[in-house]
Amino acid sequence: MSDLIGLLPAAGRGSRLGPIPCSKEIMPLGFRPTPAAPQPIWRPVTALELHLHALRRAGAGRAVIVIGETKADIVRYVGDGAAYDLPVAYVYQRTLAGMPYALDLATPWVGAATTLFSMPDTLIYPEDTMSRLAAHHRGSGADVTLGVFRTSSPQKFGMVEIGPQDEVRSFVDKPARTTLEWMWGMAAWSPRFTGFMRAHLASRAAGGPECVLSDVFAAALDAGLVIQALPLTEASYHDIGTPEDFQSVVLSMALRHAGPDDYVRLWGPTGSDA
Repeated sequence: MSDLIGLLPAAGRGSRLGPIPCSKEIMPLGFRPTPAAPQPIWRPVTALELHLHALRRAGAGRAVIVIGETKADIVRYVGDGAAYDLPVAYVYQRTLAGMPYALDLATPWVGAATTLFSMPDTLIYPEDTMSRLAAHHRGSGADVTLGVFRTSSPQKFGMVEIGPQDEVRSFVDKPARTTLEWMWGMAAWSPRFTGFMRAHLASRAAGGPECVLSDVFAAALDAGLVIQALPLTEASYHDIGTPEDFQSVVLSMALRHAGPDDYVRLWGPTGSDA
């Protein structure tokens, strides 16, 4: 797994948040100080930047962000990735057709690399969670390794059934009722799954029901690919895609990390992966 590439989907319109002034992935969640004389300069903290830092820390050599027609502000804000010490490229999705199709557009740029995937409209603590997932995937031999989190709101997430050896047995997307307690929130996958996803999407009839990424994982499982779970019992996962969830994240960050020393300890100086 010498070649790692980060893959971040940011093509969606973010309509659940209403008429926001910029893309949700770069909406400030708080601020952090940067070393400067004679006093620190405060800069925004955004979800997308935290995912880029996490990918670099996990060993990714580059990242691809999938954007749509309303997401030019992400390109202006992130640029070429130099500020994060991680080269960043952009893939354009002209017509929104669901996340799997957005991810598949990056296949020519992913090539034979191992993919580290996360959703940049989420906040995941601690920042080394992606590093743990990458290391676990490296040693597991699985085609896909899913980082899974406990949730009390299964109706919001893609739920997974896990066996005694942390093997994934089945998927249920946003069930109204379920006894399942684990949701998947990030992933690492092999070139084999990248190729499988391309072939699977090409085989789907046009105009059929919406395809979500859990559907592709389930099809891969049925086809004999090995999917393992990494239960992240010490990590937390927060969606920022709704006004309520966004405000909850901002409030919790403000309450937990109100002082400059706390921000430096948690995020490190701008451009750092500390």
